[in-house]
Amino acid sequence: MNPTWCLHIGRAEDLRGEFSLSRIATFEKSATIQPYLHLTTQLIAEQFGEIEFTRCYFGNEFCEHLIPSLKALQAALDAAQAQNLSFTFLTPYVTNEGLQALRPLFALLASHNAEVVFNDWGVLNLLRREFPTLIPVQGRLLNKSLRDPRVTTMYATAPAPTAAITALQRSNLDCESYTRLLTRFGVQMVEMDNLPQGNDVSFAAHGLQLSAYFPFGFISTSRVCMAAGLHHHPSEKFQPGAPCRHECQSHLLAYAYTNSPFGNRDQKFYLKGNSYFYAHTEAMLRTLFMQAQSGPIARLVFQPRLPMKEA
Repeated sequence: MNPTWCLHIGRAEDLRGEFSLSRIATFEKSATIQPYLHLTTQLIAEQFGEIEFTRCYFGNEFCEHLIPSLKALQAALDAAQAQNLSFTFLTPYVTNEGLQALRPLFALLASHNAEVVFNDWGVLNLLRREFPTLIPVQGRLLNKSLRDPRVTTMYATAPAPTAAITALQRSNLDCESYTRLLTRFGVQMVEMDNLPQGNDVSFAAHGLQLSAYFPFGFISTSRVCMAAGLHHHPSEKFQPGAPCRHECQSHLLAYAYTNSPFGNRDQKFYLKGNSYFYAHTEAMLRTLFMQAQSGPIARLVFQPRLPMKEA
């Protein structure tokens, strides 16, 4: 069984030209990030052979300052239609101003039979009240999971009882009353991260389809942005609502566990704007692809950039 393959684009131009894994691996220009993409495309070819992307993802999950313009959304829709791709629009957690910025974008999407990934309950409320033709998908930011890769990478290989490992692999999606609530709200698909300690996907039996992102997962995100405070006096840094000059587009910070008590001091995680991310290891990717082939994960979303791209 093969999953549905989806590609997260940063702009309409990503869908023009040669539509191959080798070209997609060049979307991210950072020499720090490129090795992860080459590993990912190599493993896809090894495990699945030739693949076909049938759905396009566009938008941002982590910052309302990166909500695309109406013009950028229209261009992405046109490019996806030219490639005969279905369309999914990603949305972040928002303030009231961000919610208003989404309204005209949803109006445009309403005539395209599109999906909208919500990471904010106010966004779902707006979809249900004003745009019932749009298909809601619960985003991964609403999944409550243990996400600290400084420690969780060790759990997957540690000699521990199966029950203990399974408990660490669970999230709020394991709660049947919660998934019933999602179903009542018209949600049929939920998105998740490929966790360093692995995922318990038994809740798929609750009737929801699963979608997973790779090769990056998020650790945490915040309304306070380190990059936005780069030009401020130290006493003014880390302020909610600081003016945004989109510094995240040109700055990437890498962290290493230099004082880790474990054998993972060379492992890194990354800060892009207001969000921290980890990269999947080869073992994590192989496990994810096996789960997709066996059935629990119906959709794989390839993000060839750290997902903080300005449209």
